[in-house]
Amino acid sequence: MIDLRLGFKIYDNDWSRKYGMRPEQAADVLATMGATFAIAQSRFLPMQDSAVESELREGDAGNQARDDVAFRNALRERGIAYFGCLNICFDPAFTAAHPELLPVDQFGRTEEKQDWYVGLPPDREENLEHKSAILERAVPALDPDGIHLGFVRWPGFWEIWLPDVERAAMPEYCYSPRTLRRFCEAARVDLPVNDAPKAARMIAENHRSEWREWKCGITVEAIARMRATVQAKRPGTAIAINTLPFFQSDFDNAVEEVFGQDIGRLSQVVDVFEAMSYHQILRRDAIWPAAVGSDIKRRTDKRVICTLQAQALYLEGMHAGRGRSTEISGKEFGSAVDELEKSVVDGMCVFTFSQLLERQDSEDGRKMVARLSRFRRG
Repeated sequence: MIDLRLGFKIYDNDWSRKYGMRPEQAADVLATMGATFAIAQSRFLPMQDSAVESELREGDAGNQARDDVAFRNALRERGIAYFGCLNICFDPAFTAAHPELLPVDQFGRTEEKQDWYVGLPPDREENLEHKSAILERAVPALDPDGIHLGFVRWPGFWEIWLPDVERAAMPEYCYSPRTLRRFCEAARVDLPVNDAPKAARMIAENHRSEWREWKCGITVEAIARMRATVQAKRPGTAIAINTLPFFQSDFDNAVEEVFGQDIGRLSQVVDVFEAMSYHQILRRDAIWPAAVGSDIKRRTDKRVICTLQAQALYLEGMHAGRGRSTEISGKEFGSAVDELEKSVVDGMCVFTFSQLLERQDSEDGRKMVARLSRFRRG
């Protein structure tokens, strides 16, 4: 069984491009910090920019960071498990090439890019086929201990669902004709599939539970498909997913009704729930990650890890002036780790490795690294 005590998300190439490390050196640093697993992008499972710059840059093709197999092997030699990471319903390049796949909200508006985010619903067959083909090539090449599926949910820029947000004002997807037709057929209901606002009102008034159950079921089906692809190439590979850090009471159960993540049902196809407990982004306090992670853990018999931020994010552009803290101190980070250590969650993860490297020579950074190295060490 994979040791999930302490992990790091490696969503960029800065450890090589910016800090000049070879794969073996990066693995040594992770081992020194106490890492037991890593969730990593690779050229086999490429990522596009999100809150961090993940895309390949000019010159990266010949960079040591591109030697993903060497990095994976270096981690294995040091007893650090490797999760290859593939984003499923977030792929701006694929979306740009297939704009007809964009979702429609309850107001009849086709989704537009917000900051870096543009999502696809998990019922888009074309996208699922594309992602499955990527996994078929990547899994034999990387021989991962696990595969981490990112953005495997219904669309929505969840990071802007702050405590003062009204759910009614936020877009909910997907009321496109193709999705509504599938729902009508599955639920045996009659809706005006070409009139999104009217269909949304009818669903809210008469078919709310059916809509929630169906959306959650589609998410499960999408993960089951990716899981089957992975297992066919490497039986026994663990499947982890990004999990939204919401209580069911938040925004009147938006985690299920809007985003389609039902922890109980997802437990059929998921081995590890990675809760994105980014407390500064969501304007929460340091005890909140352990609370929301523990809530998720109580709803599943599978393993749960909580991810903490290494740096403050979402402070500029459309995110400016939303009341987020402008920094995460070493003391604050340590308090969050303390709470996680006492909680029922199975482990923790840091977002991201490079952002922690950026801080490691500061007083706060040294405190953070020191606290991580002691996490659940007996």
